[in-house]
Amino acid sequence: MDTIFIIISYLIGSIPFGLIGKFIFKIKDPRTFGSKNIGATNILRSGNKGAALFTLTLDMSKGLIIILANQSLQLDNLHLVIIAVVLGHMFPIYLFFKGGKGVATFFGVLIGLNLLCGVLTLFSWLIIFLCFKKSSLAALLSIILSNCFLFFLYDDFASQVAIFIVTIVIFYKHKSNIIRMINKEEFSVENPDKS
Repeated sequence: MDTIFIIISYLIGSIPFGLIGKFIFKIKDPRTFGSKNIGATNILRSGNKGAALFTLTLDMSKGLIIILANQSLQLDNLHLVIIAVVLGHMFPIYLFFKGGKGVATFFGVLIGLNLLCGVLTLFSWLIIFLCFKKSSLAALLSIILSNCFLFFLYDDFASQVAIFIVTIVIFYKHKSNIIRMINKEEFSVENPDKS
């Protein structure tokens, strides 16, 4: 059952809500503008806030629901479930492994693991975003902080390691953003040409 649930976690993580929202809200394919990413930040660049909220909510829900289901079923290997659902979002089998950057699903996982940790991380993201108007910077810094919050608030070493591994992969997916930030070329979330 544990192995099956890990596979299910990956498959649910792979559901491309950004593309599903394209059909519901009648917007352009997010893979054709901005960062060409199916995540909520790029969806927002379409100008349709409803589509962005739809994507953000459901991408977060993927992580939250999987963690709550794992806990409800009292299954082992929670650390592998964490990795599976977030990597599913970033490398979805349905889109030939070209997905989002994992931030929203990561936040959903955190909320499922420890509500206080999740709330602190989201609050950190909001404060950083309001200060700098850079979604990628807010995401990366708040994710670093989330590892610190989890260390003190959640007593499961395997899950802490899983979150750290996922953090590294999220940073890898943001490598172009990091380069632009170093070069002071990173644009705000409203700009349609940068991520």
